Amino acid sequence: MVGSLSLNEIAWKRTIIFLFLIIIPNFLVMQVQLVGPVNDMVGLGTALDLVIILPLALYFFGFKKRVSWLVLCAFVFWGLLLANWIIPDEADAYLSYFNRSVIVIEAGVIVLELVLFVAIVKRIPLLLKNYKNEKNMHYHFLLSFSAAIQSTFSFKNERLNKFQFTLRILATDIAAIYYSLFSWRKSVPVIEKGKGNTFTFHKNGSYQGVFFMIVHAMIIEIVAVHVIVSNFSYNAAWILTGLDIYTLLFIISDYQAIRLSPVILDSKGIHFQKGIRQYGFVPWEQVNGVNENTKTPKEVDQDRQAIALALHGLEKEPIPYVIKLKEPLEIQQIFGFKKIIESIYLKMDEPHKFNETVHSYLKDINFND
Repeated sequence: MVGSLSLNEIAWKRTIIFLFLIIIPNFLVMQVQLVGPVNDMVGLGTALDLVIILPLALYFFGFKKRVSWLVLCAFVFWGLLLANWIIPDEADAYLSYFNRSVIVIEAGVIVLELVLFVAIVKRIPLLLKNYKNEKNMHYHFLLSFSAAIQSTFSFKNERLNKFQFTLRILATDIAAIYYSLFSWRKSVPVIEKGKGNTFTFHKNGSYQGVFFMIVHAMIIEIVAVHVIVSNFSYNAAWILTGLDIYTLLFIISDYQAIRLSPVILDSKGIHFQKGIRQYGFVPWEQVNGVNENTKTPKEVDQDRQAIALALHGLEKEPIPYVIKLKEPLEIQQIFGFKKIIESIYLKMDEPHKFNETVHSYLKDINFND
């Protein structure tokens, strides 16, 4: 088991192969009925594939190292939802057994989560205190909350510390709900003069237009998918609708977080939060320098040891600057994932002023040394 999981730890090729090999044939057999009419025994085979075989394959072969068993529980749950959607009524006689079994498993997980919840509740006053302290240091919600989680829920028992990953996932959910529903009257944070500088990276360009286009398309998709799927399964239609609404909230919250979370430069370093996707802190001692970027947008996307504080429209524009780090640095990503970076590509709304400000801070650091 591990307490945190990086996207780099996912064996993408094997994962995609398993998904294709198991889901597509079962879909063709059940929904398209490619081999003829289906019955309960054929439905049982599909249920075994989706609820047992696929989750086990993804759990044992979809990652480069062993991950928490909670991941397997999640795979089983999603496999069950998929089975209920794919298997038609005339072949679902045995599906109820799987539904009951997974309900028992999920009940056990919920009991475990309740125990964890009680432990968390007892430490909430300390968590809030640590969050206030971290907010004075890091400014942005996600980085401050994650740092508060780390300091509040650090135990001598290393196994207990692994639940910090679960809490970081919870931080993403809290951020999604807050930014999408309760942040509309909030304004961009103002840093006192002489204590820091703020820089936005969402105003110039056509990202805002793309955002409204995606939201518009999602709303139409939610209605259309619900109507279409409800012709096959009423329950599946509402499950998919719930997932679509959840996705829509994430898209809205990401934009709101981008709008309310500018990059902040102060005497300690660079504080950034790119929506709810990525966040971190880079101390000036780690910065090797800021240079003009000579890579194309495609080459930037292929740089696995970097992140891009840049937003694009339908077409990706060149990114003017890149910050090179003296040594690899760990940053946080959505749902508690982590990433090791060596560079940060930047496309600010005020690129020249940002460049000059970074150089002035680096000059002060070198002068003091």
